[in-house]
Amino acid sequence: MKQTRMLSLGAGVQSTTVALLAVHGEIEKPAHAIFADTQIENQATYQHLKRLIPIMEKAGIKTHIVTVGNLGEIALKANYNPIPSYLNGASVSLGRRQCTYQHKIRPIVAKQRELIGLQKGQRWKPENGNIINLMGISVDEIQRAKDNRVKYIKNHFPLLDLRMKRTDCLSWLDKHGYTAPRSACYICPYHSDKEWRELKENKIEWVKIVKFDEAMREKYPNTYLHKSCNPINEVDLRTEEQRGQYTLFDNECEGMCGL
Repeated sequence: MKQTRMLSLGAGVQSTTVALLAVHGEIEKPAHAIFADTQIENQATYQHLKRLIPIMEKAGIKTHIVTVGNLGEIALKANYNPIPSYLNGASVSLGRRQCTYQHKIRPIVAKQRELIGLQKGQRWKPENGNIINLMGISVDEIQRAKDNRVKYIKNHFPLLDLRMKRTDCLSWLDKHGYTAPRSACYICPYHSDKEWRELKENKIEWVKIVKFDEAMREKYPNTYLHKSCNPINEVDLRTEEQRGQYTLFDNECEGMCGL
């Protein structure tokens, strides 16, 4: 049975490393790379893709960008919130995350089916062959490495085979003259305060974030992007040092604590 190798490209550190390992001949090359665009990825991701795609294409890796629409707009029109926002009820809780499956996994699988000759609704047959689905999961997130639910798609994890952690990926990229951002939607509630601060530096992006945060509460009351359950534009994102607070490491250590 024929096998077609494809890369699920998130365009973050790990999947970029997998793509470039293939370009450099350190792992077997996929025939295709598929990026699922939520249309609200951060600008660093889009800029990174503009650099990465030509490198992959030159190496013979055909790149496909798929989308089911703008996740932010869909979230505000749907009957449910696919984004795992924070809910301020009797206690603070995090809503169910449905965006990954609906806007990442499903469109990638649909494209993978198309690439082996399956049309929408058509049943798979052995003559279509199997798909080897390369995923950028590193050793430090091994809990995410799971079998694919689709019987003819076999997930492979090159970074696990190479025993590479995220820091190893960053080192490999740096050694070969590459960089890669952390890939995420700019309205993702999983952002750390550090990441929110970085997003705030992009004035155009920040206006969109604030606008979405406000619109989300009009559609889904008591929901917030930030874990504090405050409007994102009112959250104090400064570091402790910026607030004038001191840390344990402000004074020079004399090496006498015995730790």
